[in-house]
Amino acid sequence: MKTTLTHLPQNKIDELEKVVSIIRELCDGVEMIILYGSYARGGWKEDADLKPERKSGHKSDYDILVVVKEKSTAGDTGLWSEITRKCDSVVLSTHVRIISHDILYLNSKLAEGQYFFRDIKKDGCLLYDSGNFKLARKRKLKPYEEKRIAQYYYDHWFERAKEFYKTFKYHFSEEMHKLAAFDLHQATEASYKTILLVFSGENPHEHYLSLLSEMAAEHHNAISDIFPVETHKDRKLFELLDHAYIGARFIPEYRISKEELEYLSGRVKELMELTEKICKEKIKSF
Repeated sequence: MKTTLTHLPQNKIDELEKVVSIIRELCDGVEMIILYGSYARGGWKEDADLKPERKSGHKSDYDILVVVKEKSTAGDTGLWSEITRKCDSVVLSTHVRIISHDILYLNSKLAEGQYFFRDIKKDGCLLYDSGNFKLARKRKLKPYEEKRIAQYYYDHWFERAKEFYKTFKYHFSEEMHKLAAFDLHQATEASYKTILLVFSGENPHEHYLSLLSEMAAEHHNAISDIFPVETHKDRKLFELLDHAYIGARFIPEYRISKEELEYLSGRVKELMELTEKICKEKIKSF
C-alpha cells in the first residue's frame, strides 16, 4: 500500500488532509484511514474530463475506508452520516464516500483473500495509521474454508442472475423490450461473475460481456459455445446484448425486437443452467 499522495495535485492533498482531520475529530478509535478507488490508483475523473454527450458516468469521489477498533463504531450509521455531512460542508472539489469496518473484520477478509479488500490493500493510499495494528496477509485456506467462501459467492451472485432473469420475463411480457434487454444483460453478467468468483475468487470491475465471457471460458470450455459468433448475425445479436448495459437505458436509438429477445433469452437461460451445474460441481470438489 502506498503511503504518499505525490501522484495527486496539491489541492487534492490539502482536501484529503481536511477529510482525515474531520474523521479523527468526530470519531474515537480510528486505527487507519485509507484512500482507495480512482484517486488512489491515479485514474480519477473531474467534470472537465467528462464528455458532455456521455450516456453514463460521473466525476470521481474520494473513496475512503476508515478502519476502527470496535465493531459498534463501524456500524454507527448516524456517526458516519454526520462525518459525511461535515466533509460536504467544507466545500471540497468532490464528494466523500466513506465506508467503515473494524480491524478484526477487515483482517479476517484480507486473510481469506476477499477481492474487494485485497484490492484496497494493493492499490490504496494510507492517509492515517495509529500504528496499533498491521493489515493481515492472505493465508493458505483450508478446503472447508474455500468451500464456504465459494458457496457464499455462488449464493449471492447466482441469486442475482435469477432475479434479473425473472424481471426480464415480466418486462418481456409487458413488451418493454429495452428494459428486458437490460435485465438479460445483467443476468448474463451475474452468471459470468458467479463462475469467476467460484472458480478463482475474482470479480473484475467490468460490464462488457465479451470480456467476461473470455475470462469465464478459461474455467470451462463450454462457456464459449453459449453465444456463437461465427456469422455476422450471431455477432450482431451478442453485440445487441452487450450494448444493452448502456444502450437500453440511455440511448433512444437503441432497438431490439421480440424475436431477438426470444433468441437471446434462450442463450442466457442455457448459460445460467451451465453456471449452476459447473459451480455446484466446483464447490463440491473442495
